Amino acid sequence: MGSMDIDRRTFVGAMGALGALSVAGAALGSQPRAAVAAESAFPAPAKGKPVEASVDPKTGDVTVNEDVVVRYSGCVGCYCSCGNRVKLDRETGSVLGVGGNPYNPADAYPFLDFEAPLTEAYQSLSYANGKGNQLRGTVCGRGNGTLDGYTQPDRITVPLKRAGKRGEGKWKAIGWDQLIKEVTEGGKLFAEIGEDREVMGFKELHDTKTPMNPDEPGLGPVSNQLVMLGSRSDGRGNFSSRFASTFGTINAYGHASS
Repeated sequence: MGSMDIDRRTFVGAMGALGALSVAGAALGSQPRAAVAAESAFPAPAKGKPVEASVDPKTGDVTVNEDVVVRYSGCVGCYCSCGNRVKLDRETGSVLGVGGNPYNPADAYPFLDFEAPLTEAYQSLSYANGKGNQLRGTVCGRGNGTLDGYTQPDRITVPLKRAGKRGEGKWKAIGWDQLIKEVTEGGKLFAEIGEDREVMGFKELHDTKTPMNPDEPGLGPVSNQLVMLGSRSDGRGNFSSRFASTFGTINAYGHASS
């Protein structure tokens, strides 16, 4: 095999000749021409969720997909009280998506009047025929995360009862009737796992006259042993505080957003 050495002048000349041939399209085989969008068809999507409606961009006419149900509500991701817009599958009732509410001033600008028809809500989200909001109905990352919370496989959807020692992290699902009975009646609720402790139920705790500790009258009655950790101020907090007051305990606490 001959020597592969080549001087600089020869190399530069060879590269120049090769470049000229490339531009001319010679000696390198035919190259594919650039694709033109008008000549290409996009494949039909194989996956995805159904669209709740379509809006004609010129006329603004709305065509609703009856297989999808849309409900306008309020987001509980924090205390800002923004609105949200939930899409559900009519057949299964499952949540398809969560977005902003164009009727809520915290979500859209300009926001829609409460009496505005739903067709106008669809139009406001489309920019069709001059109907679109300058800032379409949106929610923040926490609001959009509602769907992730709903579909979270570890989401608790049934009552859980401790099935091991405290701190072991062992739980079992029970029915709502069992939960109500055990919470109100009390008893040896953990006898099946070897605990002989008697747990007081709501009925026994609902004593607003007997001192919790006669030697410490400042602790108040037995009913003060119930501690209510309330929830957010969207109605649930009001309910829990009223329950605590009616039950007869002063130990009711609120809940703050993280």
